[in-house]
Amino acid sequence: MANVVETVKSVLEPALFEKGYDLWDVEYSKLGSDMILRILVDRLEGAISMDDLVSLTEIIGDLVDGIEPDPFPEAYMMDIASPGAERELKRDRDFDWAVGKFIHVDLSTPFQDQTLFDGELVAVTDDALTIAITVKAKRQLIEVPRELVTLAHLIIGMERILTTDADYQWALNKVVRVTTYQKIDGKKEFEGELAELSEDQLVIVDQEDQAFAVPRSAIAQARHANNF
Repeated sequence: MANVVETVKSVLEPALFEKGYDLWDVEYSKLGSDMILRILVDRLEGAISMDDLVSLTEIIGDLVDGIEPDPFPEAYMMDIASPGAERELKRDRDFDWAVGKFIHVDLSTPFQDQTLFDGELVAVTDDALTIAITVKAKRQLIEVPRELVTLAHLIIGMERILTTDADYQWALNKVVRVTTYQKIDGKKEFEGELAELSEDQLVIVDQEDQAFAVPRSAIAQARHANNF
């Protein structure tokens, strides 16, 4: 099966790249009594659409049918799809692409007494993944050895805790949720776009375009909702 996957990849990857697509992964496995060739494709820039997938079905079908000699030991069904919102990360360029996004990693052996981590992928090297995790409402960076990683994929719906100046700069013009120790303009919870930022305060604009100046000294917790 490994030979089939590598053969298909070698044919599809350069051909799809020329057309503006990234061959994310190829899977060849048995489902019930059928062999399934699953091809995951994304756009090099922007998001892939259903129209893209429809046109790719014919393009990829012709390319695979043209492989000589035929690498498939038996009949198969082909499925062409997007990698999805919680796509698996395997290649070096997958991890490079995922920097700044939230990921989940499973480990083969415990690291810092844990075998899994969820957090923002901050940096990638040949040896380690730097992940920002939240510990007791504070952001902490850990360097996870890549040799321990058995599975990595994107995760959706995770929220980034904002504590440092760098966190707030990152969240500028994004939607944030802030709670305060005391009432400001009659409320202790604010949600909206972080429109302005200074050493002393945040300016949050809600859905009704009402602006609230929130003193940073009054903030109990601030977070950004990360939704893909």
